[in-house]
Amino acid sequence: MLKTTMGMSERLACKAVGLSRSTYRRLPQAQTPTDPDSGLREQLRTYARKNPRHGFRRAWAWLRFDEGAQINKKKIHRLWKEEGLQVRRAPRRKRAGQSSVPIIDADAPKVVWTLDFQFDSTTDGKQSRSRPWSMNTPACRC
Repeated sequence: MLKTTMGMSERLACKAVGLSRSTYRRLPQAQTPTDPDSGLREQLRTYARKNPRHGFRRAWAWLRFDEGAQINKKKIHRLWKEEGLQVRRAPRRKRAGQSSVPIIDADAPKVVWTLDFQFDSTTDGKQSRSRPWSMNTPACRC
């Protein structure tokens, strides 16, 4: 009002009223869009559905270089976290030497039988394996 009626500059009018210039320039809540990044969020969701093992850096590179959008990487990271689009971790590989079968304790004779393999090599370098039958359990003394 001071600008139009008194012909004051914006800076002087805001100083006279005690209002910051950023508050003066800010749009009212009714005029601001609900979510200015809704289109970008939708693009990120579709990209994450198509490529579940890609993270936000690859999504940013796709938007930047393939789609031609000039977008800040930090903004993509913020939207990626807000949408909950985390990379699904690869399933853990089974380690050698760890069995999922429970160990059976020998509480009586002839409960647990084991096989013992013996490996040897021939003169020409080929591996040979022999399997002598034996009971190697601590509970059985035969």
